Amino acid sequence: MPSIYDLTTDRRFQLLVDAVVDYAIFLLDPNGVIASWNSGALRIKGYSADEVIGSHFSIFYTPGDRANQVPQAALRAAAEKGKYEAEGWRLRKDGTKFLASVVIDAVRSETGELLGFAKVTRDITERKRAERQLLEARERLLQSQKLESIGQLTGGIAHDFNNLLTVILSGAQMIERLASGNEQVLKVVGHIRHAVERGERLTSHLLTYSRRQALKPQLLDLSGALKNLTEGILQTLKGNIELKLDISSDLWSVEADPNELDLALINIALNARDAMPNGGQLHISARNELIAPEERGQPGRFVAVSIRDTGTGMSPETLARATEPFFTTKLPGSGTGLGLSQAYGFAKQSGGSLRIDSQLGKGTTVIMYLPISREVSSKLAPPSRARGLTILVVEDEVLVAEMARSILLNAGYSVELAHNATQGLQILCSSKVDAVFSDIVMPGGMNGIELAETIKKDFPHVPILLTTGYYQVPARPLEHVVLQKPYDETALLTALEGTLAS
Repeated sequence: MPSIYDLTTDRRFQLLVDAVVDYAIFLLDPNGVIASWNSGALRIKGYSADEVIGSHFSIFYTPGDRANQVPQAALRAAAEKGKYEAEGWRLRKDGTKFLASVVIDAVRSETGELLGFAKVTRDITERKRAERQLLEARERLLQSQKLESIGQLTGGIAHDFNNLLTVILSGAQMIERLASGNEQVLKVVGHIRHAVERGERLTSHLLTYSRRQALKPQLLDLSGALKNLTEGILQTLKGNIELKLDISSDLWSVEADPNELDLALINIALNARDAMPNGGQLHISARNELIAPEERGQPGRFVAVSIRDTGTGMSPETLARATEPFFTTKLPGSGTGLGLSQAYGFAKQSGGSLRIDSQLGKGTTVIMYLPISREVSSKLAPPSRARGLTILVVEDEVLVAEMARSILLNAGYSVELAHNATQGLQILCSSKVDAVFSDIVMPGGMNGIELAETIKKDFPHVPILLTTGYYQVPARPLEHVVLQKPYDETALLTALEGTLAS
């Protein structure tokens, strides 16, 4: 009677499957016991042939899948249909998980008797991660393009609307002069003026969102400003909402338009209030941030103002549109849909950003990132941990390299200098280096991104900061922070500090 084990004695078969290193290829008997093993299976799963031949293939499945008898169901499906295909988490010898693409084919004799199964497994963890990162990058790009388009549209509408309001207001003034004390006409003119004022506020919000509003930034002590503002916020809250404050006493000063800042924070607080019809907690906090939020390409120092509520939260669909002008989930007449769009536009126009985290039933957190003032930024001392740390600077432009070297030395770092990637790798192999600061575009066959990938593989403990004056962003999102040229002393030291802290 033929057996699946007969195939394992075929030297040509074994030579064929051993030549495949990217796929785990092995045979199972009808009960799922492993009968053969190839070099790809050793590389992917970590077991040698002696360790697994004779064991049941369910040892590669997670405890949950074994409890649900997923391995047995897979063999039944392969026996009934001839083939079984699936993706799922599998276990390596060391206990780590990997995402596997699995194909199980039934092996039958010439008479149709089931001899066993041929199983092919491929590790698709990195492929899936790259696909997810690419999808997320595309979604962020589409969202950015959509908001930019909406901003251009609303900005144009707001400007045109202001022209109409000008005509209406001028006409109201003329009617007021010609009314000659007619109380009924004057009352109508008053209604017109009130409507114009509301229209001015709406267009102001729209212009802020589209970043065309003329802001009047001032140097602000944010700690004091926030504490004063909370008194006004308290008046807008219901009695069943508790306000909690956690404002750091050493906040950096920012440069922002105080009126627009107040309006943005009140708009966020009002949204939070409306999301808690049955009461809850509103938590306002502020802290210094050294690392830029995801929306920003440049690292820097920010003050992060966070408003968190315990309200109803938002669905992913609502969250995706939360900052669009006129988008609202409130009943007609209950809101303009301009609150979060105004806050978003103000943060962006001020050089910062706005992030919203929300889940249905778990509340919402809105974080506004405001960049610190240039005056404060220039006075901030370099990090004390610079002492004793060595930075490898890889830069082909000699003048730029020397300038970076001078900045780092002045901040207390030790510096190694290389003018191409090959020299940089040689220094890494022979010297103790705590971080690498490398240009992206360099001659010599290896650019900065390729250098970073090599360092990540061979020196995983060494953090990397990249810089460039111009580089076309690749389809795959970069895993490293990129400091744009031209940079100054503050930008370089801040970016490096963030890289070392990550």
